Amino acid sequence: MTSTISFDRVSDIYDATRGLPPGISEQVTDFILNLVSPTAETKFFETGIGTGRIAVPIAKRGYSYTGVDISEKMLAELHRKLEGISYRLTAIKADATSLPFADNSFDVALTVHVFHLVSAWKQALAEIRRVLKPGSIYLYTHGTLDYTKGSEDINQGKFDFHQRWEAIIAGYGYPLPRYGAIEEEVLTELREQGATLETVVAARWASELTVGKLLKYYENKVTRHSWHLPDDIFARAIQDLREWSLQHYGSLDYDLSGETRFKIVVVRNWA
Repeated sequence: MTSTISFDRVSDIYDATRGLPPGISEQVTDFILNLVSPTAETKFFETGIGTGRIAVPIAKRGYSYTGVDISEKMLAELHRKLEGISYRLTAIKADATSLPFADNSFDVALTVHVFHLVSAWKQALAEIRRVLKPGSIYLYTHGTLDYTKGSEDINQGKFDFHQRWEAIIAGYGYPLPRYGAIEEEVLTELREQGATLETVVAARWASELTVGKLLKYYENKVTRHSWHLPDDIFARAIQDLREWSLQHYGSLDYDLSGETRFKIVVVRNWA
């Protein structure tokens, strides 16, 4: 039995709803490669490789890249991207908490927006540490937005919207399940294990968004925040959210645009 949430149900729209904007993917790839200074022998590894939004651009540069994911459909999307090009990328279905690789197999490890989906996230973290060679670099990012706390990373309008959604579904008796870790829990665990952490920003870009577009995003069940709801409860909750949005923001055209940052925590002295 897996301890990780599968994204099979949104594999066909994942890149359209979570992909990086044109040009940003290349910017993130350049940043990562400049950061780790890989050679022809460097082996990359990623837990939760998904559709390969990080992996494929690096693999296209000729580097060896291995990844695991529990979603067969997400992996199928990844392999479609690789059709007709040469690459050194291996992506297999496997659980993050039990990696099918020998100790000290890889030089660089990455996880991008994963550990909030893994109930046994400490075990998954231990597995990454196990398969990394001594002295290797681990690149960790929790995502472009952390809904769990107010900080400089938060777009307040989006934060208010999400908090209201959580309150609505909790009121119907279906609070948002807590699966894995928040960002600070992962960082605390890494520090306690002796790692040194450095936070860097690989890319910044302007994100255009209105309340109406965000509401549509929720209505289409793009995120896991509604997957646990029965259809009848979901319909009522969405209507409540729509009514609240009109009252709170005044219009579905209310502008929620802002700057998005691709933040990476560089983990050293750990593996």
